[in-house]
Amino acid sequence: MKGAINPTNFEHIPSFPEDEKSKYAVHAVIETPRDVRHKYAFVPEYGLFQLKTTIPEGLKWPYDYGFIPQTLGDDGDPLDVLFMDDDPTFAGCLVKARLLGIIRLLKNGEENDRLIACAPRIKGVAQRTDRFNDITDLPDDLIRSMTRFLIEYPTSEKNEIKFKGVDDRKEALATLKVGHKKWKHKAKRR
Repeated sequence: MKGAINPTNFEHIPSFPEDEKSKYAVHAVIETPRDVRHKYAFVPEYGLFQLKTTIPEGLKWPYDYGFIPQTLGDDGDPLDVLFMDDDPTFAGCLVKARLLGIIRLLKNGEENDRLIACAPRIKGVAQRTDRFNDITDLPDDLIRSMTRFLIEYPTSEKNEIKFKGVDDRKEALATLKVGHKKWKHKAKRR
């Protein structure tokens, strides 16, 4: 989120929910819901979500996709997150999520990783993601499918994506903390 504080208050949403005990609990803002071909992106100057592109026919977003508030990646944008849930959410939805791991990618030679998170467990409600604590708990074919999608969809935007590997939730949390420090440093300079 480049620019001044926007009317949506997204910059005021903490990266980590204050009412959660787990250090792996995070907030995520969904930009693009699953099962659509459109890709939406938050535009801070307007405080709205813009239709950025439509991905090729035959592809759909396999999971909700968004960002972790109060973070910055190497590209100057908030850290990206792929959010797994039983049902899609909507653009602008704030979710609490359990951090599972990170898929390491290079986009046009620049670090552009994707955090992987899922819905929190809810007492009395069974969810498909309940059994996952770490990215290592995900089936290998699911990780391959996620990775393939993350590499293939940006090529329609003329981006070159290279896969660097997958890391567990401890590494994902370390990356998130670095991104949060970058955001705090930038926020102090305003």
